[in-house]
Amino acid sequence: MAGTSDTVDVVVVGCGPVGGVLAALLGAHGATVVVVDPNHEPHPLPRAATLDAEVMRILGRVPGLHDTGRWAATVRRSRVLGPDHRPLFTVDVPDPGAAAPQPALIDQPELEAALRAGLSALPTVAVRTGRSVVEIEQGDGHVRVALDDGTPVRAGWVVGCDGASSSVRRLLDLPYDGVSFPQPWLVVDATTGADLTAPPTMSFVLDPRRPLVTMSRPGAYRWEWMLLPGEDPERMAGEATVRELIGAWVDPDAVRVRRAAVFTFHARAAARWRRGRVLLAGDAAHSMPPFVGQGLGSGIRDAASLAWRLAQVARGLDGDDLLDGYERERRPDVRATTRMALRAGRVVQSRSPVGSALLRAVLRTAGSVPGLEGFVSRRAQRAQPARRLPRAAVGSRPDAGRLLPDVRVRVRGGDLVRLDDLLGTRWAVIGYGVDPRSAMDAGAREWAAAREAVILAVAVPGRPVTVDAGCAVVEDPAGALRPPRRAAVTVVRPDRFLLGTLPVPLRGGDLAVRPASR
Repeated sequence: MAGTSDTVDVVVVGCGPVGGVLAALLGAHGATVVVVDPNHEPHPLPRAATLDAEVMRILGRVPGLHDTGRWAATVRRSRVLGPDHRPLFTVDVPDPGAAAPQPALIDQPELEAALRAGLSALPTVAVRTGRSVVEIEQGDGHVRVALDDGTPVRAGWVVGCDGASSSVRRLLDLPYDGVSFPQPWLVVDATTGADLTAPPTMSFVLDPRRPLVTMSRPGAYRWEWMLLPGEDPERMAGEATVRELIGAWVDPDAVRVRRAAVFTFHARAAARWRRGRVLLAGDAAHSMPPFVGQGLGSGIRDAASLAWRLAQVARGLDGDDLLDGYERERRPDVRATTRMALRAGRVVQSRSPVGSALLRAVLRTAGSVPGLEGFVSRRAQRAQPARRLPRAAVGSRPDAGRLLPDVRVRVRGGDLVRLDDLLGTRWAVIGYGVDPRSAMDAGAREWAAAREAVILAVAVPGRPVTVDAGCAVVEDPAGALRPPRRAAVTVVRPDRFLLGTLPVPLRGGDLAVRPASR
C-alpha cells in the first residue's frame, strides 16, 4: 500500500448514527476525521425506533442535532394493553418543556440526514460516500487504510462503526461470538398524512396468541408481531397479511407502509474492541435483542465514551493507554444491558395463557389503585437514574464514574440555562462557593488550560463568591449540585461522567486519567 493522499487523526468507517455521532464529537474537539461509507445517502428505511433519556442527552451535545423535532418525538405515554387492546396500566408523562431530555421515538433516516448535514459544517471532518475500506495496515504510530477505489488514507486511528457485519472487524480477524435466536418477528413501519391526536406512545400487548409491541408518533406507526411456529416469513411480510394485521389498529387505506420485514435477533460481542490502532464501536463491537430498546443507544454511548479519548490522544495530551478505558467501561454495561434484554424478551415473547392471564390481572389491579398511575407518571417525568461506571474501570476517587446531572442553572445576572449547554463537549472543573483555580496548583492549572476546561463556581447560600476572570458563577435552584462536606473540587469529563470529587489543594498529578488495572 504505497503513498497516501490524506493524513488525519481518525478514520471512521461507517456513517450510520454511531459513526456519525463519533465523527461529529471528534470534530467538535477539533480532531481531523475522514468518514467512509459505501452509501451515498442515509439508509432510507426505519430501523431503530427508541432512544432513552441519557442517549438523548448525548445527542444534545452533537453538532447539527439541536433541532430534535425533525427526527424525534418525546414519549408521552407508555401502556400495557390486553388482548382486546384495552389499557391495563398507563403511564402518562407531562410535556417536559425545558426539563431534562426524555426518552424519545425516532425516525432513524431523519436522524442520519441531520447527522450528515452537521458533519458537512465541521471544518475538520470530511465524509467520503460511495467508498468502502478493503485493507487496513498498521504501522509504527499510524494506520494505512485502502479504499475500494485505490485511494490510500493515513491516520493515527481507525474506528469501525460499520455494523454487525463489520468489514473492519473482519479485516482484524476478531471473533464475534454469542447466540442468534430462531424466533422471528415481523416489523411494519407506516406513515399517515392524518394528524395523530394521541401523544407519542409505546404499547406492549399481552396477548399469548401473538405477542405484539406497537408505537406511534406524529405521522408514523410501528408494529412488531411475533411470528408463530410454522408461519412462512415471506407470506407474513406480504401485502395481504400486513393489511389484515394492521387493520386491527388503523384503516389500512389511511396509511402507507414504508417497510414490512421479518427479523431474527442476536446477542453477540467481538472478542476484543481494540487491536493496536484500530477500534470497534456500536454493532461492530456488540449486538443485542431489541426488547429494551438499547441497541442503538448502546452504540451511541460507545461513541461518547470514545470520542474524547481519541481526541486527547491525537493531541498528545494523554498516552494511548487512555483508550484501554473505553472497553473496560463500556463492555460491562453492554453485557448487563444484553442480559436485561434477554430477560425482557422472555416476558414479551411468552405465549403461556396462564402466565399472561396472571400478569394481566396484576397490572389491571395496579391500574385500579387510586393515584398509582399518577405517581408512576410523575416519577417517569424525572430524569432516569444515572448509571454509574464500574469502579474497576474508573478507580476509587470519590464520585468517580457518576453522571453529572444536567440541571438548569442560573448564570449570575442571566437566565436559566441547561448545565450541558454551558459545558459543551469540554472538561469542567467545578468549585463550590469558590473559584476552583484558587485551590489548584500550577500543574493542575496547566492541565485544565491544555484541555480548555470550563471553570465554574457554584454559588453556595450564605457564602459570597469571589472569582477571577474566566470563571463563571452559577446558581443551582434545584439544589442538585450539592457541595461536598469537605473542601473539594469536582472534575467532569467531556462525556459528563465525573473523574471524581477531589480534595483541595488540587495537584496536577491528581488529574491523571489512569486506566484501571486488569
